[in-house]
Amino acid sequence: MQQNAALQPVSKKISLLFALLLLLGSCGYFDRAKENIPADFKLFLPTGATYQTVLDSLRPHIDNINTFEKAAASMKLKRIYPGRYTLKKGATNEQIIRKLQLGQQDEIDITVGNYNSVFELASRLDPLLEATAPQLLAAIAARDEAKGLDSLQWIYFLAPNTYRFYWTQTPDEIIAKIAAPYHKYWTPEKRAQLQKSGLAELQAVTLASVVQLESYRTDEQPRVAGLYHNRLKLDMKLDADPTVIFAKKAQQNAWNTKIERVYYKDLRIPSPYNTYMNRGLPPGPICMPNPSAIDAVLFPEKTDYVYFVADPSRPGYHLYSKTLAEQEKNAKVYRDWVEKNGIR
Repeated sequence: MQQNAALQPVSKKISLLFALLLLLGSCGYFDRAKENIPADFKLFLPTGATYQTVLDSLRPHIDNINTFEKAAASMKLKRIYPGRYTLKKGATNEQIIRKLQLGQQDEIDITVGNYNSVFELASRLDPLLEATAPQLLAAIAARDEAKGLDSLQWIYFLAPNTYRFYWTQTPDEIIAKIAAPYHKYWTPEKRAQLQKSGLAELQAVTLASVVQLESYRTDEQPRVAGLYHNRLKLDMKLDADPTVIFAKKAQQNAWNTKIERVYYKDLRIPSPYNTYMNRGLPPGPICMPNPSAIDAVLFPEKTDYVYFVADPSRPGYHLYSKTLAEQEKNAKVYRDWVEKNGIR
């Protein structure tokens, strides 16, 4: 009897442990704790995604879909938040489900460069976000800044920068974020300087876009801007190669094409953007300029220069001249360098 009495507490402990294991099993505890991701991957859940969408998207990337379903049932995974989710190797079912329940989708860093047009901007964002290129273009067209302008001019109020987006952000939200730095730029002081320049806002941004593509060197941009101001005052054609490249891209509808050299035949492309064919500024910007280029237009360097050509000895910089004779000498230096290096 004493021996049986001694065994009784042990039996009770075993029974309690067995009951606990049954309870944990019925609650899906073991299924929740199971590591189920063999390798890092991105889970994309589009707007309107259902629980079945989750299962279909997970199935090719998960070790055991059955344990995930059991864990999801025990944790009552019902509401699905769309988004792009990063799932790490070794993540448990519970970690996956918690992420989905809380909508903890990724923030995506996207760098928007000095794009030539809204068409280039939309096509580059399209594969990175849920919003499509046509939806982004429609969002741009609907903004007040675009009213009364043609589609090639819409680029003027959109700013290059690195932005953080959620994959599911609406087209309106995306475009509003890209437009915000441009409007922030125009402080009362900048607008006062704009008035002194004699340029309208669109004209200033247009000239800044030419300056941006002529020189990405912020320390040289005021000199480039000053040179173009001089040409405008003298009623000279701007003769800016970047405007020819823009005209060529517009003609071919090839906004993502990189054009490194302008040929003499290109100078005759019939386009209001071709400043070899037309006097004055183009109708609109030929790229999204950096704030430094707009600053250069508002605060140009005062010189007598009206000619310049790329400086082979200092990449990104130029050789400047006041007369056509000086320009010919500098141009020969550049042409000789081009031929020597076989640039086409």
